[in-house]
Amino acid sequence: MATNNNDQLVQELTKIVNDKKAAIAKAERPNWKTNCAFRYTKESSASTNLQVCAVVEDLVYMLGLLCEKRNAFNEAQKIVGTSLEFKWFGFTFDDWAEDIKTRIDKIEITMKKRELELLESRLNNLVSPELRAQMELEEIKKMLAQ
Repeated sequence: MATNNNDQLVQELTKIVNDKKAAIAKAERPNWKTNCAFRYTKESSASTNLQVCAVVEDLVYMLGLLCEKRNAFNEAQKIVGTSLEFKWFGFTFDDWAEDIKTRIDKIEITMKKRELELLESRLNNLVSPELRAQMELEEIKKMLAQ
């Protein structure tokens, strides 16, 4: 009796893992707003590619720098009486912020994927021979239905 309960729990947990993997796959195809070539100063030709930056702290620093630049820009506008939109290398603050958040999300997704792979492996070790045969039959049935 305990084996059937374990099999049922394994099936439920496997479904949760598969649902999370599907959500991750969907989130892995971002729609970038900028060219992802972030530069710290207007004079610099050196840039950091957001798509490969792997340190969350660096990404937060970039956004912090943009916050300072935007705030200074808006303060200067108040002084001179203009109403221009703040842009950094041709892209708005919101575009940069969204791309930086997207990259941070992608870094976190990578960590979640590793965690899900570990959980999936552990769940596979708990599957009884009967449940494994049932799961295999269900996969074959899905393939034949296509």
